[in-house]
Amino acid sequence: MATPYLAGMRWLLPLACMLACEPAMQEVPVTAPPTMEALAWLDAQNAVRQNARPVPSPPLTPLTWSADAAAVALAWAQNCTYQHNQNRGLRGENIAANGPSGSWSLQGVVDAWAGEAADYDLANNSCASGKECGHYTQLVWRDTTRAGCAHATCNRNSPFAGISTWDFWVCDYEPPGNVVGQKPY
Repeated sequence: MATPYLAGMRWLLPLACMLACEPAMQEVPVTAPPTMEALAWLDAQNAVRQNARPVPSPPLTPLTWSADAAAVALAWAQNCTYQHNQNRGLRGENIAANGPSGSWSLQGVVDAWAGEAADYDLANNSCASGKECGHYTQLVWRDTTRAGCAHATCNRNSPFAGISTWDFWVCDYEPPGNVVGQKPY
């Protein structure tokens, strides 16, 4: 027969086993919130989506941050080769370069992409002759829901004559937009 002290402690053994034997059941994966820079990328691009013209019906949903896309974008930006990443997987991509380094901001990059809206005709799903609109249409692509972006300062492979230090900006989008023959929204 157990002593009164041990009988009163019987509840302790199952509790100790629960705490020690089942830690995996108690752990909940935690996703780190986006950084301030990530939020700035999202804010800038979501403002473009919110102000798309003609007005999308229903409105475009705001982009959320994709850590996976951001990792791919960062690796490519740090590669310092000003061209699209052919190994980005099933993602759309916007890129930009400026030189000298520091002469453009994150907001300036998104504004440049968004500025292509002036040359895009949604009704005809076409861009003005000799103009580029693909950066803008990727920004406002309805089915794109996530973005991950990065910036690198590069000291090699400059696309600018006489400028050795330049900035490379990359955003990757999930799922990708700019599907041939389809309108963004």
